[in-house]
Amino acid sequence: MKIGGFLESSLIDYPGKVAAVIFTVGCTFRCRYCHNPRLVYPELYGETVPLEKIMSLLERRRGILDGVVFCGGEPTMQEDLPEVMRRVRSLGYLVKLDTNGAFPEKLAEALPYADYVAMDIKAPFGPDYARVCGGQSDDFEVRRSMLLLRSSGVEYHFRTTFHPDHLPIERSGEIERFLGAGERYVIQHASVVKK
Repeated sequence: MKIGGFLESSLIDYPGKVAAVIFTVGCTFRCRYCHNPRLVYPELYGETVPLEKIMSLLERRRGILDGVVFCGGEPTMQEDLPEVMRRVRSLGYLVKLDTNGAFPEKLAEALPYADYVAMDIKAPFGPDYARVCGGQSDDFEVRRSMLLLRSSGVEYHFRTTFHPDHLPIERSGEIERFLGAGERYVIQHASVVKK
């Protein structure tokens, strides 16, 4: 697993839990407001963090942390994601996966080891989806991932990051109508640097 960063504890990345966060390297999307570009653009990659170093720390933090979050980049690009999730879970941790839904087959392999999933819906489905993702998305695959998640029995929510220049908050209703009543949906605001 290519790991670009590790956070020993977080109170905000796993709802209601204290969790460590593993940041994986690589993503096929090129969202213009991405808050983790050093995990997305190969020319910005830094040194990777050895998995065994993290596993050793997690071994020592049992009973202190509730869970571990896999995010990125896009974690489902990592071939060994299901195996690493299994290992983390075997230590007694809850496991949360953050994903953009671009790889439904990989998501299906990871779901048996997930206790919670947060999946991004980048924009209303249609031409705007590829535009917001930098031309690198197939919303058909994202829809397949949504169906998998809904039928998995794993706790989840969908979320969208809004940015005034790329996807204004006024578009949230279009996504909410697609999701339907009762769907857990979280709205986030991208950080905007004032010039």
